[in-house]
Amino acid sequence: MDKALLWFVRIWVGLIVSLNVVAIVGFFAVAPTFSQGWTDVRDTYTPLNVASWAVELIILSPAIGAYYWLQHRQKRNAGETEFPSANL
Repeated sequence: MDKALLWFVRIWVGLIVSLNVVAIVGFFAVAPTFSQGWTDVRDTYTPLNVASWAVELIILSPAIGAYYWLQHRQKRNAGETEFPSANL
């Protein structure tokens, strides 16, 4: 289960990063000039654009949740032995 969670986090974050790269390329592709494309990218990814950051946080939330779940499982399983019934 831990490996599946780890792969889910990696794939999800990879998809979000890919989506952002495609968006940046798209800004430049549809802009009439390089300057206009750069302005669009700057306006979208500025730290003052709270809506954009909120959307990024929302779409990353499944990966964040899975990562915290993975950390919780690893901490819980760190104290267990391989054969817990052998301690009886």
